[in-house]
Amino acid sequence: MRKFLLIVLFLIFQYSAYTQNKMYSSVYEALKTPDKVTSLDLDCEEFDSFSREIEKLSNIKSLYLTDCNLEEIPDVITKLSNLRLLNVKGNNLTFLSKQFIQLNELSVINLRENKFEELPEVLMGLPNLREIDLAGNPELDFSKAFQTLSKVTNLDFLYLSDNHLVKIPDNLVKLNKLKELHLKNNPRLDLKQAFDVLAGIKSLKILALSDNDFKIIPKNLKSLENLEGLMLDNNPNLLITKLVLELESLPGLKVLLLRNNDLGKLPKNLKGFTSLKVLELSNNNFSEKEKQRIQAQLPNTKVIF
Repeated sequence: MRKFLLIVLFLIFQYSAYTQNKMYSSVYEALKTPDKVTSLDLDCEEFDSFSREIEKLSNIKSLYLTDCNLEEIPDVITKLSNLRLLNVKGNNLTFLSKQFIQLNELSVINLRENKFEELPEVLMGLPNLREIDLAGNPELDFSKAFQTLSKVTNLDFLYLSDNHLVKIPDNLVKLNKLKELHLKNNPRLDLKQAFDVLAGIKSLKILALSDNDFKIIPKNLKSLENLEGLMLDNNPNLLITKLVLELESLPGLKVLLLRNNDLGKLPKNLKGFTSLKVLELSNNNFSEKEKQRIQAQLPNTKVIF
């Protein structure tokens, strides 16, 4: 039950443990009680003052420096020896300094929506790194990037959304601790080829395929035998009848998200959904009668409309 609850939290709520502490948004306010500051969402215009005062804010564990048009992250950040989360999405970064190797405690890095063409090799040397967000970096050479990622030994969360992916490099299989993979908004992705590769990652539990305009989910989905959560939101042309049939071969799946799919009915036979613990159907077009029918056929499933 605890494992199931964790999946639901990841898939539906997606809260981060790093957001539970008070978030400061001003260097001025942070310097009033510097020893208490563990999370800072830095205003772009305050970066210079932050750099000057950084040694007074040594307890920072989460740092957000987003949408600032930065072309590089100054080495001064590496003085934050307790840093565990670094979010620099929405900048113009193409590299990370080799000095980042000093961030031994870093476990989450968000590089979303930057301009990387090569993945910084310094990431390989961060012993506690578990989560990397590379969404929105379509110029990145992913074949080479996975050579680097395969050496991030504890990587278990990976975000590759919005990257114009067509195929998944075969060396992704080397990520043998990967638990959650996001492939949202890659509408040209060859799903059959992707599933063939992902079948080799026995640790994979959660797969996000939302916003892809998929019509058919290939039969080799069943090869993802350890998958417990599947996100298929915003795929309005998805053939639900075929999906239900395919899921009969995936009894380990516990959570399925089908939000915003312009659904008015589900197939008469819902056998493929009977093993689900949670079926998320919100923001569709079901009548009250259809909702009652679905719930009656799935008495052991939490159906969310």
